[in-house]
Amino acid sequence: MPDNPVKAGGKKGGFRRPALRCGFSTGTAAAAAAMAALRHLVTGALPGTVAVRLPSGVYLAVPVVRCSRGGGTASASVIKDGGDDPDITNGAEIRATVGILRDDSEHGDRTGGSRAGILLIAGKGVGLVTKPGLPAAPGEPAVNPVPRRMLSENIAIELLRSENFAIEPLSLSSSNPAVSTRANKPWLRLPVYAGTGQMGTLSLANNFSVMVEIEVPKGEELARHTLNPRLGIIGGISILGTTGIVKPFSHEAYEETIRAAFSVAAAGGCDTMVVSTGGKSERFARDLLPELPPEAFVQIADFFSFAVSEAARFGFSRIIHSVFFGKSIKMAQGHPYTHARSVPLDLGFLAEVARSLGHDAAHCRQLALANTARHALEIIANRGLYDILKAIAKMAAEQAAQIAGKRPGIRLLLFDYDGRLLADVK
Repeated sequence: MPDNPVKAGGKKGGFRRPALRCGFSTGTAAAAAAMAALRHLVTGALPGTVAVRLPSGVYLAVPVVRCSRGGGTASASVIKDGGDDPDITNGAEIRATVGILRDDSEHGDRTGGSRAGILLIAGKGVGLVTKPGLPAAPGEPAVNPVPRRMLSENIAIELLRSENFAIEPLSLSSSNPAVSTRANKPWLRLPVYAGTGQMGTLSLANNFSVMVEIEVPKGEELARHTLNPRLGIIGGISILGTTGIVKPFSHEAYEETIRAAFSVAAAGGCDTMVVSTGGKSERFARDLLPELPPEAFVQIADFFSFAVSEAARFGFSRIIHSVFFGKSIKMAQGHPYTHARSVPLDLGFLAEVARSLGHDAAHCRQLALANTARHALEIIANRGLYDILKAIAKMAAEQAAQIAGKRPGIRLLLFDYDGRLLADVK
């Protein structure tokens, strides 16, 4: 309960929780840091905030925590603010270092010759893509398409604001440490867009390119707590975002992660996907199915319907569910999303299934009044009535089959909490 609760709708005794605070994505943070660094480089100003153009066309003020110059480059840092969303990158420093590069012909392939361009470099803590099937190609920095576009647009906006500046460009053929230390890092050349979706008209762009290195100092450590290593993204986190804004507890980010995992599996030739509700159920399935590659295992949390429909859309021939008892009951009822916040556990449904199988009224009542799914499972196990478990598993598999359609085969593995297989339904 908040310290100063707001009464809701005038109802007596009713209270409304304060709205959850939105934040901004790592893509927005990277664009803001690049803008601030470029402004500091060409004007010497120390911006406390910058206005980042979002994909929707609106502008968001983003605080800048530090700027510095030296060796022909400038750096700026932004602290990623995820609002009230419990994202692993919340509070992470996103740093950009920028420089103006001369398009010398010897290095034209890297700078794009005389074309306008941004040389995007993956610095410390930004991942490198190593597997196909992701929005970024193998060998490229793990910066997704929308953040790339945001970097291009916002750098162009900053260049247009300060077009008449004089600065000595860096040459890629020089021994300047600002260039040489970045020469062998993963890079990507981006076109310059100036807000309209068309190539920006910049006098600077005819002769020079803009080098932008994005770093996340703690990115490699943070990445260990994400799915990046499994997706073939090594060395750090991904720079993400589709709207530039982070909505607390949004399903969008997790659904995109599931989709990316399926895409990597499909690109790697997998024809079977094992979808689990978490790490423990995945581990039990891995032990049972050692012949399948790591890419075939995807944790889908509570996104039952979304995961099944996406797996079917990718064309996998088999979908194997690895679940515990509580989730299987919700799946058997046909709930597309199974989180306890949205779908409370209904053990009355379990009692009805037991009743339909001919179990006595006292046992059914005992199941309906159980404290938890684990308690209900203990009651069933103590009496050895495993037909109830198989019935629930079969109903859950049938719900998955209805979502998936005709093509993929469905299999459901129901485990107890110690990893013992209780039911295996195809």
